Amino acid sequence: MAETDTTQEWAVVGDRIRLAREAAGISVRELARRVDVSASHVSQVERGLASFSVRSLYNVVSILGVSMDSLFEDTRTPAGATLTQAPDELEVATEGGPLDEAGIVLRSGSRPSLQMQSGPRWERLTATPETGCEFIEVVYAPNPGGNPPEDYIRHAGREYGVISSGVLNIQIGFSEAQLHAGDSIAFDSNIPHRFWNAGPQEVRAIWFIADDALSAEGGIVTDGVAGHRAGHSF
Repeated sequence: MAETDTTQEWAVVGDRIRLAREAAGISVRELARRVDVSASHVSQVERGLASFSVRSLYNVVSILGVSMDSLFEDTRTPAGATLTQAPDELEVATEGGPLDEAGIVLRSGSRPSLQMQSGPRWERLTATPETGCEFIEVVYAPNPGGNPPEDYIRHAGREYGVISSGVLNIQIGFSEAQLHAGDSIAFDSNIPHRFWNAGPQEVRAIWFIADDALSAEGGIVTDGVAGHRAGHSF
């Protein structure tokens, strides 16, 4: 896949976050407070000058009540533009027509993608956003001797993953393991978890995340396993 301009990616994503925040009637300062980042950082993200971490992004979509998939919409589409409706899948399947244009087939060079702040790269594997789930490939850059991320991730739903290449370190709750190419995993996303590459090779993994409905307060990610066990609640 050709290298993507991450500045353009976050310019589009930031504008979509801004529109969702304004529609929800939430100020920059209030969103920053709920996500536990500075107001200036939220402002920079909305202007495409900075990016969110995985944890912060999960918190943001939960608070604003938008889907993660909607932020992945092809960044070649200008921010604020009306997205073109793809032809109906059943109509194309029964009457014939281009599967690409119907949103059934997505070519590898056309994947909507997003580079996380100091983290992995997400590449969406569906041509259009799905309802209630995400289907993505996650790319973890080589990171010999790398340490796990400081933040644990926790959100409603269930995750399924399989490693395509490399060795991925995982921690689910208080338990750790290494997943090699061909290994797979399935777990409740409400359990605090984190993934990282500590090796010299790139890691690629395919993830399917089945979402559950979240409340604005109940789905917020907190730091640390102890905090999650105590019931603290992008």
